[in-house]
Amino acid sequence: MKNESKEISDDENYLNHNYFKKAFLSRLKLNILIIILSIAAFILEFFYREPLFNYSLYFEKNWQSKATEATISTFKILTKYGGEYLMAVPVLIVFCFFTLIKSYVYITFFIFCLQFHSIMKVWYGNKRPFWERQSLYKGLCDGGFGNPSGHSISTAFLYLTLFMYIKETKRLNKKYLILLVILLLCFFWILMILLSRIILGMHSINQVIYGSTLGVIISLFVFIVFKIHRMPVSVYKKFFREKKYIYLSLIVYFVFIVMTYLTYFLSNKGFDYVKYNDILDNLCEKKVPKYRRFNEEGLFGSSTILSMLGMYLGQILFWYLIENKYKVNEMNSVKEFHNLSVNEDQADNVEIKNGNDDNSNIELDYSIDDLINHWNINRVFLCHNFKTVLKIILVFIISILPGILFIAIPNNSNLILIFSVKIGIPYFLIPFLLYGFGFYYLIKLSCGPQDILLKRLEQN
Repeated sequence: MKNESKEISDDENYLNHNYFKKAFLSRLKLNILIIILSIAAFILEFFYREPLFNYSLYFEKNWQSKATEATISTFKILTKYGGEYLMAVPVLIVFCFFTLIKSYVYITFFIFCLQFHSIMKVWYGNKRPFWERQSLYKGLCDGGFGNPSGHSISTAFLYLTLFMYIKETKRLNKKYLILLVILLLCFFWILMILLSRIILGMHSINQVIYGSTLGVIISLFVFIVFKIHRMPVSVYKKFFREKKYIYLSLIVYFVFIVMTYLTYFLSNKGFDYVKYNDILDNLCEKKVPKYRRFNEEGLFGSSTILSMLGMYLGQILFWYLIENKYKVNEMNSVKEFHNLSVNEDQADNVEIKNGNDDNSNIELDYSIDDLINHWNINRVFLCHNFKTVLKIILVFIISILPGILFIAIPNNSNLILIFSVKIGIPYFLIPFLLYGFGFYYLIKLSCGPQDILLKRLEQN
């Protein structure tokens, strides 16, 4: 196939250190087209923003006047639970059933979506429809600016990317009918979340279009243009163990943090905060705390950059712990490892000896790093030992303990206290613990010492 010939070969993936350049050039015309369309999407938003916002005020009022209470209640449930709490479902699916690289990339860029749209909201400073026309208010309140829609960007990214992951699995790779059904379900769910935001007056049509477009763009750049999720372990690990990559990454995070604070302090000086504060106070049944309004809400959302930084530093610690735990890095003669694969990437290191493709002659040159990347293939052993299950539950509990700070600090506390203790520390520590000590002990408990792991693999 012509397109397949342009794909990066497995050998090139694993032997060539210039991975991202090769990934970009592998489908150069398609990638240039994606870049052009992405730039066009940013430019077009300036033209359709105001007309679609004004039309939304009419459309939402007209639709709400015809809708039943049951319909409104259904959309409220959708937007509150489906657009917020249920976002954890695809994250957990990827974390539990896909490789470490795919899990890390998926969660990192999901957090980036949250950080990015929060900065954009403060930058644009656009109102929500129910602020402008209070009769659109249907019991759900939000004090942050409206453009782009955070629910839209996150939902579009999460479910489009989840489909891409599922499509690449070995079991479903060429089962087009099943994949079509999954794709339609993903699009249906995205559409329902977007509609719920419009119908309830939380966002205008232009805001959900822009948000979902940004979610698609981020997904395409990560998973199509640069194929970050398909990085070899050797390339992936460089970013956590080599000083030059660590310094470069920390500079990038520092730039994001500076951009966040500059946007917060310099944007929307002319916005009528008094007027819209009064509107929120009059409309909202539960008072929106100060740190969840306007620029403060943007800073709150942008603080997720601390989660990305925490995950990154947690990975540095994680690889350091692994290297000290397993002194011998190479493990050979593990037979039939490919039978344990849950997706096609897990067979990338298989070498066929003597030109024979018979399964009995397969030998693997698999390193500890590769086995860690596929840590979850051994999850079937976890249920055999009740004490091990309790230990794993304890690991997760310890990882989320800093979240208690978020609940413990009252919403009416000093803003400095809120952003440093209520938000900053939990945002940083939870992913740091999970991807540092937490992930190390999860792998240690599920895989065990090297000799036990080898025996388990050989027994299969």
